[in-house]
Amino acid sequence: MNLNTRPQPTDDRTEEARLFHEGVHLFNTGEWFEAHEAWEGIWHMASGDRKRFYQGLIQCAVTIEHIRRGNPRGVLTVYKTAVPKFRGLPEVYMGVNIPRLLAGLERVVAPIRALPPAAFDPTRPRGQNLPLNRSQVPRIELEYDPFASA
Repeated sequence: MNLNTRPQPTDDRTEEARLFHEGVHLFNTGEWFEAHEAWEGIWHMASGDRKRFYQGLIQCAVTIEHIRRGNPRGVLTVYKTAVPKFRGLPEVYMGVNIPRLLAGLERVVAPIRALPPAAFDPTRPRGQNLPLNRSQVPRIELEYDPFASA
């Protein structure tokens, strides 16, 4: 996806499906910023539970991107806002096993929480090396395609 071209909101379910699947693919290949961009396009057109779900996915991707970029304060701030977005949704929503996703996200956030307080000093420059075990990063394995015809 061209990072300079943000998808425009649309009511087209085909476009929503395309961006949803594109975001899943990008997330699973470690392109968390790009996944966030893909999902942001459909978050703007959604409402209700679906809007919260997309926002949660976006924040999961951003949490991991903050680890990659060496921003421990950003990691914890976004993580704390991501988890509540999924409350009240079924365990599997739009094909995504939410408990599995959040457990995986917790695995990569836990080492950040364990950092010494100096790591969170706002005067410390960003870009510090943070522990990111890519084998622990969650993957989104859809249990069903939410856009497949019934």
